[in-house]
Amino acid sequence: MVILVTGGSGFIGSHIVDKLVEKGYQIRVFDLNRPYSDDVEWFKGDILNLEDLLKACKDIEYIFHLAAIADVNVAISHPDLCIKVNELGTLNLLKAATANEVERIILASTTWVYGKTEGVVTEETPLPPPDNIYTKTKIGQEHLVISWSNRYNMPYTILRYGIPYGPRMRENMAIAIFVKKALRNETITIFGDGKQGRCFIYVEDLAEGNIAALSEKAKYQILNMAGKEFVTLNMVIDELRRIFDKVIVKYDMERIGDFRGVIVNIEKAKILLDWEPRVSFREGLRKYLDYIKSGSDRKLI
Repeated sequence: MVILVTGGSGFIGSHIVDKLVEKGYQIRVFDLNRPYSDDVEWFKGDILNLEDLLKACKDIEYIFHLAAIADVNVAISHPDLCIKVNELGTLNLLKAATANEVERIILASTTWVYGKTEGVVTEETPLPPPDNIYTKTKIGQEHLVISWSNRYNMPYTILRYGIPYGPRMRENMAIAIFVKKALRNETITIFGDGKQGRCFIYVEDLAEGNIAALSEKAKYQILNMAGKEFVTLNMVIDELRRIFDKVIVKYDMERIGDFRGVIVNIEKAKILLDWEPRVSFREGLRKYLDYIKSGSDRKLI
């Protein structure tokens, strides 16, 4: 089986590629940047170039689609680019996949689509109108994949990721910022009371969930893939204080538009795919810290 991973050189994509290689799949990475692993085929291409995608999808059976503007700050500062890459890029991929008779597309979506919904969310939770460009484009990707499937019979799976963390994560992600500031004995700023949180998921657990989604049981399904724990920022600080002698924290005014967070229900993925995260937040944080201390950190886009 030949599998294409768009965005396979990025944070999550590179871990999915690692897991696929471990399991013996033949992998082609579609990305502007060189893959983390040298053991895979690299097709250097632009998702906004349909010809690139038509060539990259040749002889492909499954596609993991992760190529996107994933940094919310970039989406806010460059909304035109975000819409082009996330939505028009996805449309190009759907065209190329259909032309090459790909068996299924597995779309990397996000639990951000639930917006400011409160409490517990499941895949059946109605999606509120998006309150930022990034979320708008992720909902747009989902709609494109579903509507394209209805018209052209292209099988799909949509995975709504929780907030990932771990080796190779971007430097501007919250856990990376907190850990590096703690290492340098610098002040960590928390906006608000620190009770806002996320269902953080260790990136290797998330990658395993993606591999599980190759199952036929995942066809035409939307699945949440998030951590089992709702971890507040105050809980992150508590864990850091168990590791370091001193952690300096400053609380500042809550920022307008900040999201308090929801509890993401993952029962559907547990039942359908026999998958659930194995790494607790406490263990994952220490794994990430060991990775940083080892000097293996490599900046990925």
